Amino acid sequence: MAQRMREGKRTGGFKSKYLFSYLWMAPAIILIFFFLVLPTFQTIKLSLHEKISFSEREARELLQSELQNIKGAEVALTDKIQEIAGWEQAIAKIEDQYKVTVAYEDISDTMTVKQTAELLTVTVNTALRQEQSGVGLQRFVGLKNYTRMLEDPEMKLALRNNLYWLVLFTIFVVIAGMLIAVLSDKVSWGKLAKTIIFMPMAISGAAGGVIWYFMYQKDVSTGTINAIINVFNPQFEGIAFLGEARLVTFALIAVGVWMQVGFCTVLFSAALQSVPVSLIEMARIEGANSLQIFFRIELPYIWSTVVLVITQMIMWVLKVFDIVFTMTHGGPFGASEVLANRIYRTDFNLGDFNYGSAMAVILFIAIIPVLILNIRNLSREESIRE
Repeated sequence: MAQRMREGKRTGGFKSKYLFSYLWMAPAIILIFFFLVLPTFQTIKLSLHEKISFSEREARELLQSELQNIKGAEVALTDKIQEIAGWEQAIAKIEDQYKVTVAYEDISDTMTVKQTAELLTVTVNTALRQEQSGVGLQRFVGLKNYTRMLEDPEMKLALRNNLYWLVLFTIFVVIAGMLIAVLSDKVSWGKLAKTIIFMPMAISGAAGGVIWYFMYQKDVSTGTINAIINVFNPQFEGIAFLGEARLVTFALIAVGVWMQVGFCTVLFSAALQSVPVSLIEMARIEGANSLQIFFRIELPYIWSTVVLVITQMIMWVLKVFDIVFTMTHGGPFGASEVLANRIYRTDFNLGDFNYGSAMAVILFIAIIPVLILNIRNLSREESIRE
C-alpha cells in the first residue's frame, strides 16, 4: 500500500511538472497563435479571393446586356425599364451575381434603364463599403492572384531585382565579412576595426538609407562619392547613382553590404577564435602556409557558422524593404523595385490587399526552405557539441 502511494505521488509530481511547463509556455503559445499563425492563414485566405468592385458603367453594361438577352432586341439607356417584359428577371440575375437585394418598389414605372443602373450601383457599393465591418463582398478566385503575377511586368522586375540582391549581396557580404574577420585578428588594432565596421548595425535601415541618399547625390558639392571623384578629376560632373536604371539596384546592394558586413564579421571572428590553437600549430609544424591553414582547417571547422551566416543573410535580403523605400521608393520607373516594396505599394497605395497578400505568401514560401536549412544546421551543431 505504501509503495502504491509513493508511486501515486511520483506520478502526480510528474504530471504537475509538465502542467507547470505548459502553463509557463502558454503566453508564448498564445502570442504565436494570434500574431503569427492566425495572420498567416488570413493572408492565405485573402490571396485566394478578390474584391468585387462595381461602377455605374459596369452596372449599365450588365443591365443592358441582360435586358437585350430577354427582349431579343437592342435596349437604350433612355428606355423605361418596366416597359421591357422580364425586367425583374434581369434585376434578379444581377442580385444573385453580387449577393445584394434591391427593393423593387424603389423602381418606379417612370425610371429608365440608366436610372435603374444608378440604383444598382448604389446598392452594390453600399454592400461593398460594409467590408470594413467584416461583411464585404469578395469572391473565391483560387490561384488567379498567383497567375496574375506571371503576367505582371512590375512583378517580374521586382523578382529579378530580388535575385540580384540574393546573389550579389550574399556573396559580397559573406566574403567581405570573412576577409575582415581573418585580417583583423592578425593586427593589434583589429578590435577597433571590427567596432567601426559593426557600427552601421546600430542604426536602422531607414537611417542608413538617408545617409547614403546624400552620399549618392549627383551634385559634386553634395554627394560624397561624386565629390571624391571630382577631387581627382575636376571636369567630372557627377553620376546619378539613384537616377539611372542600370546602376540603382547595384548602388542599393552596396548600402546593404555596408550595413550587414559588421554582423558577418563579428560572427566569423568569434567562430575563428574557437578553432583549437593546437591544430593550427601542428599544421605550421608540418609546413602549411596561412592559406592552407584557413581552407583546410579553419574554414571546415567553422563551416556551420558560415552556413548560419549565409542563411541569415538570405532571409534578410528576401525581405529587404527599408533601404529601397527610403532611397528610391522603387524608382526610377520601378527599376529598383523589390518584392517587399512591391507588396507595400500594392496594399497601401493601390488598395489591392488580395493581390498583395498573394505576393506576401510567395515571399513566405521562399523563406521557408532557408529557415528549415538554418534550423537543421543549428540542430546538427548542437548534436556535435553533445
